Amino acid sequence: MKKKLLFMGLLLASFVSYAQFEVRDKSDESLVTDGQTIAFSEAGCGYADPCNWKFKVTNTTTQDIYVRIFVDDLVGTDGSDFQLCFAGVCLNDVALNSGYPSTPYLIAPGGTNSAGNNLWNLNPSTTTTPMSWTFRFQAFDSSGFTVGTPLIVTYSFDPTLSVGESQLSDIKVYPTTVVNELNVSANEDLTANFYDLLGRSVKQATILSGGDTIDISDLSAQPYIIRFTNDEGESITKKIVKQ
Repeated sequence: MKKKLLFMGLLLASFVSYAQFEVRDKSDESLVTDGQTIAFSEAGCGYADPCNWKFKVTNTTTQDIYVRIFVDDLVGTDGSDFQLCFAGVCLNDVALNSGYPSTPYLIAPGGTNSAGNNLWNLNPSTTTTPMSWTFRFQAFDSSGFTVGTPLIVTYSFDPTLSVGESQLSDIKVYPTTVVNELNVSANEDLTANFYDLLGRSVKQATILSGGDTIDISDLSAQPYIIRFTNDEGESITKKIVKQ
C-alpha cells in the first residue's frame, strides 16, 4: 500500500510540474490543447470577427510563473502583418525564433492574464496565399529557468475554405451556439461540410433550398467551421460552437 501511495504521489507531482498553465479561447472558454491548429479562411477581418483570435492564460500552480510566447515556425509568410498581443505588448509584425514580451510576464498563482490578448492575421482580405504561424507558450520560474511543458499552437490561414462568398451572402445559420439542432436558411440546395479546429472533416449534410435543420447531436462539444457549397462549387464558411 505504501508503495502504491508513493507511486501515486510521484504521478501527481509529475502532473503538477507539467501543467504550469492553461490557455483558453476567450470566445467560448474552450481549453487549447498542445499541437492544436486554429484555422481561418479570412484575412484582414474586423476586430470583433473570429479570425482576431482572443485568448487568456491562467497560472494553474501555487507558485509564481513568468510566461513568454515564442515564434517557432512561419509558413508562407515572413511574419509581417500579423498581430500578436500579450501581457500589454502588442506587435503588428512577428519574427521567427523571437519571444514576446522581451521580459517574461508574471502571472500569480491562480491568476489569469486576459486583457487584450490576441493572434490576428492583418494581411489584406484579398490574400490568396495559405499561411501559418506557430507559437510556443513557455513558462519560467523566478530564476529564468523553464518550468513545465510548453504549449504549441498554430494559427492557420487557408483562403481555399471560402470561395465566391458574395454569391452565398444571404445564407443564415442559427443559433451559432448549438445544443442539438442547427437551422440553415438558403435560397438554393447546398452541401454542408463540418470541420473541427484541426481542419479535419467530421460531418457532411445536405441542405434543401428554403430552410433545413441539421442534427449535430453526434458531434462533441467544441467550435466547428462549416463550409457550405452550392452546385456551382461556390462556397462560404460559418463558425458555430457545439455545446
